[in-house]
Amino acid sequence: VATGENFRTTKLARYRHRYYKKGMYLFDRFGFVACVGCGRCSSHCLPDIANPVDVFNDMYEATVTKEYISPSPPVPAVQSKPGEVIDFVPKLATIIKKTVMTERETLFEIKLDDKTELGHNPGQFVQISVFGVGEAPISISSSPTKKGSFELCIRRVGRVTSALHRMNEGDKIGIRGPYGNGFDVERLKGCDIVFVAGGLGVVPIRSLINYVLDNRNDYGKITILYGCREPCELLFADEIEEWKKKTDTEPLLTVDRCPDNVCWEGHVGVITTLVPHVEFTPKTVCAMVVGPPVMYRFVVKSLKEMGVRDDHILISLERRMKCAVGKCGHCQINNLYVCRDGPVFSYADIKDLEEAI
Repeated sequence: VATGENFRTTKLARYRHRYYKKGMYLFDRFGFVACVGCGRCSSHCLPDIANPVDVFNDMYEATVTKEYISPSPPVPAVQSKPGEVIDFVPKLATIIKKTVMTERETLFEIKLDDKTELGHNPGQFVQISVFGVGEAPISISSSPTKKGSFELCIRRVGRVTSALHRMNEGDKIGIRGPYGNGFDVERLKGCDIVFVAGGLGVVPIRSLINYVLDNRNDYGKITILYGCREPCELLFADEIEEWKKKTDTEPLLTVDRCPDNVCWEGHVGVITTLVPHVEFTPKTVCAMVVGPPVMYRFVVKSLKEMGVRDDHILISLERRMKCAVGKCGHCQINNLYVCRDGPVFSYADIKDLEEAI
């Protein structure tokens, strides 16, 4: 790809995605087959990876041999409109506060130069530009109820984020967005909410937690499960202490390991060890899960064992996003684009998708 990454690491994953995208994913989404039969992909492929004609014919022969009859798929409603206008131009913004949180994470408070509000929903993200370096998708960490500015907690992992960490208060950056579908705060009204955050997952989920706390009468009991690798990686420790003081909010913390001579009063173990300590009514509870992909399968399994329904589990799949507008295909999961259809999904909608979890 143009950006140089190899975001499907195995030959099988790349091969599978190539043909499913042409033959099924785009049809599922837009109602037409993307391949027009020009043959350039086989005639111009120097390594001669595969001839699409042979691949599709082999698939057809395999289904005929097994006497398998594929059901006629329903023609989907086209979700993109001709002439759609997308504003790709970033707005100028100023870093008004910079707070170092850990060795790798820094909290930035940012204000748009045109003095408008960002207007985001909890769970959405922005594209942040460092001029002359590049741009990257970053989750919004502050609640929409915070006016005048917004916050981004950024981990130093690559070229753009490293450049951001070198910037100072008063420096200018670019902001595109907000983008994506966040958490449905209207749907959650009246529900008890269990927040499950692993590692950097506490950053986007903090936006929803503070929104719920600022509109406390609209929601039921709040339970916050937060886990990280070691105590030194704990984020927003001061806010967590404030959450503990609230009678209707129960934060539970855990670390994967605790080094010797480090004071730690919480649990020790993976985050799923906290789930049995939570008391809730399965019919009225909704679970918000954000964290590294490796934890999702185990957290969902634990929640389902406690009786939580699939459609009451909301998961953020913030990964591989690049352009934010569904054009580059970098974040594609089957026929979905994480940046446009997500990043927040109901587990019921994605549990059967090959590449989702």
